[in-house]
Amino acid sequence: MAKIKLCGLTGIRDALYANEAMPDYVGFVFEKGRHFVSDRTAADMRRVLNPLIPAAGVFVRENPDHIRALTEKGIIQIVQLHGGETEDYIHKVRSMTGCPVIRAVSVSSSGDIASAQETEADFLLLDHGRGGTGIAFDWSLIPPIRKPWFMAGGIGKGNVRQALSYGPYGVDISSGAETEGRKDLLKMKDLVRMVRQESEGL
Repeated sequence: MAKIKLCGLTGIRDALYANEAMPDYVGFVFEKGRHFVSDRTAADMRRVLNPLIPAAGVFVRENPDHIRALTEKGIIQIVQLHGGETEDYIHKVRSMTGCPVIRAVSVSSSGDIASAQETEADFLLLDHGRGGTGIAFDWSLIPPIRKPWFMAGGIGKGNVRQALSYGPYGVDISSGAETEGRKDLLKMKDLVRMVRQESEGL
């Protein structure tokens, strides 16, 4: 069954919404931008978040010691890297944290995806640009992929079923679960339901 990750939670309200929607994963963004959260806010969200929902920390060339501290405190359970980090960096973070690593791939050609499959990271995440753009990349570029992968970028209620038809391990949705820039409980619940129903029908 395909998984769904709801990314870009920014406060207690969003975490409580996630508890109602029950996605497979959520994401806390530690890179400056619209969805940025501080360590303290992330800790507050983790405290109220259902323990059955793992949280991924989203980073761009972050100090590995900071990532390790967040994992040791139980704030995040997965590391998601969006900065074109080297394989040495990925190896170091995996060794330091013992957590699964998701490596984001900015897709402009099929070759971008093919070469990324050699990574030590546990998962790929295919996205438009550096991610967080709310824009879909050209899905026709997706080749056969050996490694489990997430599809991201511009996914919402209108195209989530089409996204799942490409066979990802999961979909990663942020702005598609929002209304006027804030997480929308009904959209979150609908998206989780749609992913689960569609997976059962595939």
